[in-house]
Amino acid sequence: MELPGTANDGILACARRNRNVHPVPSSRPRRGCEPGQNGSRMVAMLILCTTDGSHQSLHVLPHAATFARATGMEIALVRIYEDDGRTEENPDRTQWLHTALAEHGIGGRVIVAERGSNEDTATAIARVASEAGAAMIAMDSRGVGAMRHAIFGSTAISVLRKSPCPVLVTGPAAGPPSTADPYRLAITTDGSAASRSAFVKLGPLLESSCIPVEVIGVYVPALADAPLTIELERRKATCRAAAAMLPQCIQSTVGVTRAEEFERTEHAIVRAAHEAGASIIAMGTHGRGRSLHLFLGSVALGTVERSDLPVILCGQ
Repeated sequence: MELPGTANDGILACARRNRNVHPVPSSRPRRGCEPGQNGSRMVAMLILCTTDGSHQSLHVLPHAATFARATGMEIALVRIYEDDGRTEENPDRTQWLHTALAEHGIGGRVIVAERGSNEDTATAIARVASEAGAAMIAMDSRGVGAMRHAIFGSTAISVLRKSPCPVLVTGPAAGPPSTADPYRLAITTDGSAASRSAFVKLGPLLESSCIPVEVIGVYVPALADAPLTIELERRKATCRAAAAMLPQCIQSTVGVTRAEEFERTEHAIVRAAHEAGASIIAMGTHGRGRSLHLFLGSVALGTVERSDLPVILCGQ
């Protein structure tokens, strides 16, 4: 399925499929332009935060809201049900989402959707995100029910394959949202084209907020390596080249962390992010087709599993 990439495409798609998606109108516009002092201005982009109705699946909500506040985005909380034809007839489903937002002190709109008869959960999430004009999807990796396989099974991995949106994920070690000021993003890179996808996809989301970014490289010593100073400088050059892909307004710094003896790469990434004062980690992903092995195999999955910070995964 080819997914539309713009808000207008999403609105048209939603009109075509409005039997399955039932958004609750917001008093604020979603995306696009509205009159301003200079003729027009961009309105906030949307983070689609998914829930399966479990308490654990809502763990990602305050993290998504914190990122939204830092970047000037909006939140929509969505729950996807089986296609039983009762979505429009059941106001309790909408009220539950409004209550969840209120309990977390988060403003936003809600979307109740039905999964098509030939859709799996990931396809339904990707479709709803496209129809809503979402710029990012957020989900927890420890949900139950339809979301129980997220990240460590198949749902979030499949969402990355089916949707062009970055996916913000909280893992089992994730703590409370960051209260750091300023909010800081750490983006990892190994110099590959796949890892650069994070810079390409996140750039437009960060442009209006210009939050500070730390570009992180991890050096894992090997026997055939050049002297340490040369290897570190090579990786710093890689980080600088990646940082140059970000919008010019973003204040970026680069840092290379040498992995300690027997330290796993994902541990080094999390450690480097904390040393940089980061509030969230982002990384591009590797993989082809259905397998979608992430970021040198298991590094992205390991980072999500072990990080106490939320992680943004960006597919190619």
